[in-house]
This record gives sequence, structure tokens and C-alpha cells, in this order.
Amino acid sequence: MRVTLKTKIWLTVLSVVIMFAFFILFYFPAQQEKYLLKNFNKEVQNLANTVALGVKIAITEQNFEGVQTAMDFVKGDSHLNFISMIQTDTVWNEMHDAFDIKRTVFKTFPANKIVDVNQASDDSVLVKEAPFYTAMMSGSILLGFSKGEIVQSKKQIRFTSLIVSLIVFAFGILIGFWLAKNISIPVLALRDAANKVGEGDLTQRVSNQSHDEIGELGQAFNRMVDDLGKAQEEIKATNIALAATNDELNVTVENLKSTQAQLIQSEKMASLGQLTAGIAHEIQNPLNFVNNFSELSVELLAEFEDEESTEEDKADIIKAIKSNLEKIEHHGKRADRIVKGMLMHSREQSGEKILTKINQQLDEDTTIAYHGLRAKNNSFQCEILKDFDVNVDKINIIPQDINRVVINLLNNAFYAVSDRLKDNTNPNWKPLIKISTKLSNQKVVLSIEDNGTGIPDEIKEKIFNPFFTTKPTGEGTGLGLSICYDIIKSHGGEITVESELGKGTLFNISLMI
Repeated sequence: MRVTLKTKIWLTVLSVVIMFAFFILFYFPAQQEKYLLKNFNKEVQNLANTVALGVKIAITEQNFEGVQTAMDFVKGDSHLNFISMIQTDTVWNEMHDAFDIKRTVFKTFPANKIVDVNQASDDSVLVKEAPFYTAMMSGSILLGFSKGEIVQSKKQIRFTSLIVSLIVFAFGILIGFWLAKNISIPVLALRDAANKVGEGDLTQRVSNQSHDEIGELGQAFNRMVDDLGKAQEEIKATNIALAATNDELNVTVENLKSTQAQLIQSEKMASLGQLTAGIAHEIQNPLNFVNNFSELSVELLAEFEDEESTEEDKADIIKAIKSNLEKIEHHGKRADRIVKGMLMHSREQSGEKILTKINQQLDEDTTIAYHGLRAKNNSFQCEILKDFDVNVDKINIIPQDINRVVINLLNNAFYAVSDRLKDNTNPNWKPLIKISTKLSNQKVVLSIEDNGTGIPDEIKEKIFNPFFTTKPTGEGTGLGLSICYDIIKSHGGEITVESELGKGTLFNISLMI
């Protein structure tokens, strides 16, 4: 439940007033009555003790008039109800065979007042007893005083307390009105103005002129609204400037997209050029075999047509020609696969996944990438270890995309080992690249590892960012690993890197089967 500030002020004031009124109306009168009664008890007891002392002295001196004089000491008090002199005797009780204490009224004022020796105080009379002891007589003075004045005092105290409580309550109401006027009303006005400012109306102001914290709060609010108005004007001007800047940025972004597309195409063409060089080098071997076996087959056909050839020689020639044709077919198909691989790499991405023998593709990609590098630097030598899991069969991928990723990672690996080779002083170190596949948890993990220069820890998180490269200017665009990352993510896979500076780098690619 929402409680307003005005309600809180009234509740606080009323709580204080009620507590104070309760104190005045109940607690204070009770304490006053208790104090009056205590003093009255003490006063009556002192009078009883005084009379008892006078009686004791008079009896001791055998001055019986003195006894009357001692009792007369209190007869003039208007509050006196009675005064009795009680005689105490010890008598033998034959029935109980023991002494009993017998108390009898020896003298009383007023004389016609019937007093019980064991009389106690009640609502109207306060009774006090004071003993005395002499050789002639022992007893006590029983003094009874009227409580009428005490009762009247109580009534007066309660009436006074009620009047004071009403005054306090009225004063509290006035304080509540004053607080509501000077705190609640200005705060509510400030709240309403703040709500309107929140709705966008910056013309709102508060007019509280008090010289206290509420007035200072109103002045601060007015200054705030003024500052908001100025800020709004500045924001409008800034928005206009930003709009113009955004237009310029949009043009710049479009230019950057165009440039990025050109760089990606350039990267692809550079990769394709290097791949083509490798393919040309690689395709030379099967073509040489085709040419050699073709020439040999032509010579055998010439021998077959020779009239001097026997039937047995012709059968051997036919057998040899058949063997040559089989070898020509084998190396022709090998050349066909290489050419298809080049075409697959050069085709635009179709976005269609097909079942591909990943081990076979990796084997061909490794050979092509290696010969592509050697076509540029025929002195480069590197040991390549292949470890393909035989349990890995076909997986659903976009072949030309994965081909691009593998070729790119292999080119980076060749670059890393060749870069380390330049400054190598260890005669036992040789360039080495490992490429492998492994079946793990319904995934195929492709691993490419080199023992090259490695990657510093501070740039590991940046290597997949577009345009980030550690190669010298002109040797890399910084798009290779970024493209690889995007391709693997589009396949629903993951690519990670582990590297130690000066020891080598390992890339792991996980693809769903």
C-alpha cells in the first residue's frame, strides 16, 4: 500500500501527540497519586509515632494527664477520623494451656467511635499503628485519618492532566498542519512538476520561497530544468551533426564493404594462383606417365604391324599395350581428380553441402599446397606427416569451402616453418607439418600442426579478426584466418588454436558428422 508523505507526517505527529497525551493522562497522574499516598502514609505514621512516644513518656512518669495531652496532639487535625489507645495484656488460656495476647481499647476519640483493635486501612480511611512499651503498661496508638483530601487531590490531578492532554493534542494538530503546509505541499508541488518534466515539459518551475532545505531543493530543481533545457538544445544540435556524420559513415561503410569484397576476392585469387602453381606442378607427373606410356604403346603397335612378328610376339605386344592403357587410364584419372579439385576451389560458393571423403580431400589438398609453395621456392623442403583415421568416412560439408580452409592453414604452417628456418641455428631441427583426422564424440577433428615460429600469447585472441596479420606489408591481407573462422562457424563447427612462441602452432577444427 502506498503511503504519501503527508500521511507519514500526520502519522508521526499523531503518534508523538498520543504518546505524550497518554503519558500526561495516565502515567503522570498515577505517579503523582502514588507520591501523594506515599507522603500521606508517612505523615500519618509519623503522627502515630509521635503520639505513642508522648503516651510512653506520660505513663513512665505516671502522668495520666500527659496521656490525654499526647492524644490531644492530633485532635485538632481536620483529617482525623479516630485515635485509640490500645492496651496489650498477657493472659492465661486454660483451654489451650498457654498464654494469649489480649488487646483492648483503653481510650478512644471521639468517645462514641467504635474501633476494632485490628482495624486496617480501607478506601476512605488510612489506619496506622505505633506501639509503646513501659513497665506499667504496653500497647499501641491506632490512628485513623480520612483519605478525602487525597481523593480530591487525585481528581484535581486527573482533571489537570486531561486539560493538559487536550492542549497538547490541539498543539499537535497545529504542528501537523504547519508541517503539511511547509513540507508536504511543497514536496507534492515538486513531484507534480518533476512528472511533467519527465513527460517533456521543460517549462515547469516551482515557486517555494522558504529559506530552508525545501526552498533549496526547489531552487536546485529549477536549475536542473534550466540545465535540461540547455542540454536538450545541445542534443538537438548534436543529433543534427550526428545525422550528417552517419550519412558520411554509411558512405564509408559501403566503400569499406566494397573494398573488403575486393580484398577477399584478391585473397581468393592469390590462393587460387598459388594453388594453380601447385596443381600444375602436381599434374605434370601423371601427364608424363600418360605421354611415356602413349609413346611406348605407339612403338609396340609398330612392332605389332611388323611382318616378321610371330603370333606369340603379337600376343605379348597386345598384353603390353593393354597394361600401358591401364596405366594411362590410372594416371589420367589422377590428373582428372587434380583438375576437378582446382575447379572446385575456383568455383563460387554454392552453399550446398554434399557427402565428401574428407581424408581423400585432405590428402590431395596437402600435396597441392606443398607443391604450390615449392613452385615459388623450389629449394624449400618440409617433412609432412599424415595420420588419417580410417574410421572417418564421408561427412556433410561444402567441399570447396573446407578446401579453402585447409589450404589457407597449410600455407600459414609452411610460412611459419620457412620463417623459422631463416634464423635456425639448431642443426637437428627440420621443418615438420602434421595433418590428421580423428573421430571423437560424433565429430571429426581435423588437426594441422607445425613446428614453426609460434604465436605470441598477446595476439592469440586477435588472429581471427578481419585484416589482422603478423606478416610484413604486402605479404598478407589479414583475411585468411578470418575467412576460415567464418566458414567453420557456418558449418556449425569450431576452430581453436594452441601455440607456444618458438615451438609451433596447432589448429583444431571440429565438424559434425
